[in-house]
Amino acid sequence: MSPLLRAGAERVPLVEETGRDDAYPLIRDERACVVTALRLGWWMADAYHQGQHAELGAAEAHPAAPPAKLSNFTEMSVHRRMRMYLDGVDVALAQIAELTRHTKPLPDTAAARDQLPDLDRPDPIDPGPLLLALDDLNVEVLRWAMATNHRVGLAYRLGRSLADTVRPGDATQLVRRFGGRQIQISRWLSELASVLPPYSAAVVRRSLATWATAVERAGRGDPAEPEPAALSRELRNQADLWRGVLTGGLHPRDLLDEEDYAVVARNLIIRDRRLVAQAARGIFWPVLVPLLVVLFAVVGVSAAAAAGSPTTRATVALVGLGAGLAAIWRSVSGPALAVAGEVNRPLLDSELTARMAVRIDRPLDTARAAVRHTASPAARTRRQRRSDDRASRSNYVAGLSRVDLP
Repeated sequence: MSPLLRAGAERVPLVEETGRDDAYPLIRDERACVVTALRLGWWMADAYHQGQHAELGAAEAHPAAPPAKLSNFTEMSVHRRMRMYLDGVDVALAQIAELTRHTKPLPDTAAARDQLPDLDRPDPIDPGPLLLALDDLNVEVLRWAMATNHRVGLAYRLGRSLADTVRPGDATQLVRRFGGRQIQISRWLSELASVLPPYSAAVVRRSLATWATAVERAGRGDPAEPEPAALSRELRNQADLWRGVLTGGLHPRDLLDEEDYAVVARNLIIRDRRLVAQAARGIFWPVLVPLLVVLFAVVGVSAAAAAGSPTTRATVALVGLGAGLAAIWRSVSGPALAVAGEVNRPLLDSELTARMAVRIDRPLDTARAAVRHTASPAARTRRQRRSDDRASRSNYVAGLSRVDLP
């Protein structure tokens, strides 16, 4: 541990030191810090989007009579929404500063707050000053986050870019957002995987790739994919799942059922079978064959030199052969089982990630199901036959494929 980290460790008791970045002082809870920064980035993007598309003017005046029920977020005035957003920014910045032991001044939301009184004017107003103030605040927060801790800055950029990617839009906007942006988002997810909630980065990365492929095909007019408008509608539901997984509100394992675990077990057994076969072929000639030759030679010499009847000699040979085989098994099985235990953990994680990514793509499956429902009768018949074939098999064992077979 570097002297800087040791100095920080002496001052502050730490719960754990996993996933830290040695270039910066140790953070009390790096996962909480990174998740808070991700929420902050998403929060800032939502605030700017609200300022861009809210109707500013007479409609924002407070009603004279009390509402029939308590107002929810969509019924709030723009002034109240923006005040809530800015309050959330202040709270998140304070939390990050506490976790990183940052003592310098925080980014100030005063300039943006100065624009809020104008939002309640009865006549239409220009949202430009408010948007400029929000953009200046965004730049200041980004500068502060990157200077405080590199991973915190990346998490802020990740949350902001994800929020901008899942905005509703037309076909051109949708294709452009999933063109190059999702590649950069995937890189950030890979870099932050060790400090985000378990499995979340890998699951969202796979899901993003699936959505990017669907959007690209829809942009080319592929009849097997939903139209961009349908994808844009379902993208909002997908965004809620991505955000819940990345911020720890939803563990992706909660999406799995017994059928998913059966598929994972079956695929893991197939992989293990292939690994065992390859390992056996690798050690048979250079290791096992010489050992067996030496064993049979020793047993043969011992049996020939033994005194007594042929039955006695055969007994000596069998006992020696059994003892030799047991010794070979003990010498080989111990390291083999240790290696298998180390290898099976990442294999299991890989299979679980693949199944969780399939389950988290439920909004995309919903859009594709609508396309199948409106397909031609011939296409529906072919799909029904494939569905009947799948239904005739066990629900808890996945079908074989060429990829799975050794």
